[in-house]
Order: sequence, then C-alpha cells, then structure tokens
Amino acid sequence: MILTIALIAVFAVIVLFVIDASQDQASASGVSTHFQLFSAETIVEQEFAARPKFVWNTITRFSDYNFWFPGVLRLLPVVESNRYVHRFSFDRFNLQPGSTIRLRPFSLSPSFLGKIIAAKENKQLSIEMRFNPLHKEQVVFELHPTAGGTSVVCRRTSRGLFSWLTLWGFSNNKSKILDNLGYFIPEEVVVEKVDESTSHESGPKYSRDAIIARAVQAGLGGNRDLINAIPDKPTRGMAKAMLVQSQRKDNTMPDHLVNALSEAPADEALPPSGEPNIDPGGIPNFSTPDDLIAYVVNKALDGDGGPVSEIADKPTRGRAKAMLVKIKRGALERPGMPPVPSLESSPPDLGEEESEEALVAGLSGAEQD
Repeated sequence: MILTIALIAVFAVIVLFVIDASQDQASASGVSTHFQLFSAETIVEQEFAARPKFVWNTITRFSDYNFWFPGVLRLLPVVESNRYVHRFSFDRFNLQPGSTIRLRPFSLSPSFLGKIIAAKENKQLSIEMRFNPLHKEQVVFELHPTAGGTSVVCRRTSRGLFSWLTLWGFSNNKSKILDNLGYFIPEEVVVEKVDESTSHESGPKYSRDAIIARAVQAGLGGNRDLINAIPDKPTRGMAKAMLVQSQRKDNTMPDHLVNALSEAPADEALPPSGEPNIDPGGIPNFSTPDDLIAYVVNKALDGDGGPVSEIADKPTRGRAKAMLVKIKRGALERPGMPPVPSLESSPPDLGEEESEEALVAGLSGAEQD
C-alpha cells in the first residue's frame, strides 16, 4: 500500500514538474531545481548592488517576511515573557541557533513552529520552516561579497514523501523570492569625501568680511549661488542675514562690507611693516589672550560679531562669549580697546588650554548674572 502511494506521488510530481518547468519564468535570478525520490531542492541566486551588511539586515528583519517571502502570511517570534505584547515583538527575539519562530502560511492551516538553525552575521542564515502538517523545508540564505555588491543564494530543501511540494509553484512564485527581496534592500548612497585642505587652498583666501561682502554683492544682483557655496555655516548665515539687511536698505550694503570688497586675498596681500598684523581670519595677533578677548568683545559690541567666532582656541572663544554676555546684562563694564599689534609683534601665546569644566563654569556664571 505504501509503495503504491509512493509511486503515485512520484508520477504526480513528475507531471507537475514538467508542467511547471514549461511555463515562462520572468525572473532576474539564476534558478535551478533538483528532485530525487523523497528529496527536493530549489536554488535561486541573484546579485544586489549593496554591501552584505545591508542585505543581512533585510533578511533578518522577520517582521517583513510577509511582504517578500512567498507563502508566508505572517512570521512571529516565540518569546517567553510575562507581558503579552513582548511575546510577539522581535525586539525581544534573540537571533541565534535554537530560537523558535511561528509561521502562519497563506492557507487555512494554523500556524506552525519553526526554528533558527544557523545565523552567521553577514554570511549565512538557515531557518527550518513548516508550511503544512506534512511538509517542512530548510531555507538557507548564503551571502557572498562581490566587486559589485553581494551575491545571495537561497536554497530550499525538503525530504520525505511530500518533498515534491517544494517544487509546487516554483516558476510562478518561489523562483521570484530574491526579486521580491531586492525591493526591500536599501540603496547605498556613496558620498565622495572632499579633502578640505585641498579645497581651501585651491583658491584665494579672504577674510570673513570679504567673503560676506562678495556673497552679498552677488545676492543683490540676483545670484545666490555664491552664498550657498560658502562652506562655513556661521559665515553663510551671516551672509544671508546681511543680504536681507541690505535689501531692506534699498540694496545698499553696510560701509564695512563695501570697504571689504577692495580687500586683496590673504596670500597676496603683504602689509608693509608698521601696519596692523592681521591673520587670514581677520583677527590681529595679540600677545596675550586678554587683549584678544578685549578686542573681539569691543568689535562685537560695535555690531561686528565675526571676530568672536574666528578665535581658533576654544577656551579663549568661550571666555570671550561669556564676557560679552555679562557686559550685555550689565554685570561687567566694557573693556578698553587694546592697541592693535604691528607686523613685528609676536604671535599670541594663549597659554595652557583651559579645561572644559572651567569653560562651563565661566558660561554658567554668565547665565547666573
């Protein structure tokens, strides 16, 4: 009796396989099928233009299996938890061999238990899945990195009297499993890194006022590309603000920006001896940090806040901002403007860098005042 059933099953699967293989396969994957008595296997292979990490993250996102895995209505975790909601949350699921899952197929059958057989990150995922009481499969995803991205191989094998069910509907649905998967793999955006040192040295160097003046002049003429091309975000914001201010004053720029239009590039402008010693950022080189702070604070109180942001030393910049806040709130008096050093003056000696605690303490004192 058993032999008769086996022969009938073999004959039926051969007929079904011939009919299934004769149909057109509209798939971008490399597919193949193998069938022996009580054993069946299907292989689907496809390459994706994404790194293995992105493909792995998509394959291990079990909550999306119902969107791309043929025959799966829903895939749920089996988690032991006192809270009902945690029992069906993949956030509590451990992706490791032996972990149990529950599969609900596209049929009238109830849900069936499955388990994780192997999980090698970015390399291989093997799952035992049961689609009906008589048939279960071992589904293996193998990831191989290539020059163009990642090659994925999906093997589905089954053994037993009803192993031929693995081949059922292969041409119409199961062969397109990796085609469906491709819609859920995120596109990898490659951003070319630009060498800032090279980009900055590729053109003439101007002070912040000169950059803003040229950008505002172009903006008043209807071309805002020069403003949007400013790499420094604070400078770009100041340029946009000065453009709005100039437009409100009948397209007239402030005097200090008009004077900055005649400024020569820093690498071309060589001031004679005795004239103010200005660094490429537009700040004189003072001998002490106190004179530097007094200078930038006076400039900020006069309406030019650019020099404060131009201070390269972070603790000194923080002290300048803290002093400026205290003066505006009336806690301190305005310091005297120090003499601007000449070209022969030595560069500033800012001393040892203050700790972040001292900087925070200074700013906190400003807030309390």
